[in-house]
Amino acid sequence: MRVLVAGMGSAIGTNIAACLEADPAVTALAGMDLEPPRRFLPTADFHFVQPADAARVTKIVTSFKPTIVVHAWVFEPRARSSPGQARIRTMAGTESLLGALRHIDSVERIAVRSGVAIYGRGRASVDEPTVADPPRPTTTFGTMLTRVEDRCRAVADDLGATTVAVRLASVMASNLPNPLGRYLRLPVVPTPATTKRFGVVHLGDAARVVAVAATTSDSIDTPLNVMAADPVTPLQAVTLGRRAAVPVAPIAFRAGRLLGEITGTPIPEHVAELLSRGQVVVPTDTDALLGVPLRRSTPDAITDLYAAGRLITIDVDRLAAGAT
Repeated sequence: MRVLVAGMGSAIGTNIAACLEADPAVTALAGMDLEPPRRFLPTADFHFVQPADAARVTKIVTSFKPTIVVHAWVFEPRARSSPGQARIRTMAGTESLLGALRHIDSVERIAVRSGVAIYGRGRASVDEPTVADPPRPTTTFGTMLTRVEDRCRAVADDLGATTVAVRLASVMASNLPNPLGRYLRLPVVPTPATTKRFGVVHLGDAARVVAVAATTSDSIDTPLNVMAADPVTPLQAVTLGRRAAVPVAPIAFRAGRLLGEITGTPIPEHVAELLSRGQVVVPTDTDALLGVPLRRSTPDAITDLYAAGRLITIDVDRLAAGAT
């Protein structure tokens, strides 16, 4: 199979590509993004391209003629882009990619990197939604993901292809630049005083699920909810990193999140919603469906987030010992 990864320059896109490179069924791998991959990919053919450059995207797609497309060209607000940039880049990249796919007839499946923010946390929202529950987005990120899923599904139907939306919880890893991770790594953390819990998914688990969902020969009829076991409260998450927590009323936390702009740690609305109102879904059994068990629980993934500083300290100590 010939696989195209749109968004290969993101952390999750790079890790998806690495999983695909290890799959012997993948005979050719190409990717595109406005930034290079985060690690060396020996067999992937990478192209620099802006999401809005529909002509260049079309040239890349028609030349490569993929049979499988992984749409990971989704920009989380305050990760690689400001909220406005994230919305514009995500929708421009989606339309450029889908417009290009209409010029070829080789595509068999489109796998979409989506997120559990699609369910929202409004008054009408289900506390622990399943894939059978309809999207009710209450944030910009959730609305973006809903539109991306709808557009990909519509174009896949027109092309006679299948589509699978992989709805990821907040992705976590020590080397991943995302707003939730930056918030949890603050030395003093304003923490919503709530017992509401949230779950995350480790970057490695997320990439493996998306890669296998894209390339499996089995038919997948529904979206996939991907969230690690053992969700935590905000206080438990902060405690895992041995940070100083400052309790804040949830409503005050949401109202004061814009103060993060001043401190250099902005908290986008979907992260503020997750922390103050909780975010837990009923996860898909990816082990039974795809043979891909999630290796790390939510506490494991958050602990790995905090491991970055300790690893740096160890390396510096070793260098100092070697110098003496």
